[in-house]
Amino acid sequence: MKKTCSIRLLLVGIILTAALSLCLGFFAGTKKSWKGYEQRIDLLRQEKEKLLVRQQEEQEKENTAESLHVIAPYAYVLLAEDGFVAVYQADRETLYATTGILMDSLPDNLQQEIQEGKVIDSEEQLYSFLENYSS
Repeated sequence: MKKTCSIRLLLVGIILTAALSLCLGFFAGTKKSWKGYEQRIDLLRQEKEKLLVRQQEEQEKENTAESLHVIAPYAYVLLAEDGFVAVYQADRETLYATTGILMDSLPDNLQQEIQEGKVIDSEEQLYSFLENYSS
């Protein structure tokens, strides 16, 4: 009987030792894992803050660009010269071309614009204008 009792006590001791070891291992592993999770969470927060700062900077740049109202440079200027329409480059001094378009044949509002210097942005617009108003 003493032998059976001591075997039972030995088995209970082994089981209790195994259970205790498992519990300690679980809590130790969880503690390490939790620290890893906290570090990852901190890294993610830092990344998110950096992203927000970048987005705010980009938004400020866009707002600044919009507030400047940047005007695109123009390429040509139409001016009246001896009763005809002349095409000058943007500097208003270099003659690009003379046309056979009479000022008198144009609508009054267009004549006024050309007297003041009608700005043409691109070569396409220039050729379109010339096609529309030349005879």
